[in-house]
Amino acid sequence: MMRMANLAHRANGLAVGVVALVAMVSVGCAKSSARLNRINPGMTRDEVVQSLGRPHAVTAQGNVEFLTYNLLNKGVGDMKEYAVKVVDGRVLAFGEKADFGPNLLVTNEPAMK
Repeated sequence: MMRMANLAHRANGLAVGVVALVAMVSVGCAKSSARLNRINPGMTRDEVVQSLGRPHAVTAQGNVEFLTYNLLNKGVGDMKEYAVKVVDGRVLAFGEKADFGPNLLVTNEPAMK
């Protein structure tokens, strides 16, 4: 009888843990997509950094700059790369990095700002 009570207690604890994990993942996803949805064409580079935080990588050539962010997409470990294209200090476009094609400026330099 005592063993059944212990098993029931463990099952309840496990269920609470699973619910908490699912809630944390859901909040993480909501935060990433909500943050990205705050970006609009015409925003300044500084406004983007203020909204999304320091980019994971920055590439630039002339007056064109790409700010790259790794954001949680759908679940645990499902990170996607997003890029914000800044021309003359203002956002021209943003979306998944893959949407910008294979000619996106490439560098191994870490973000400077």
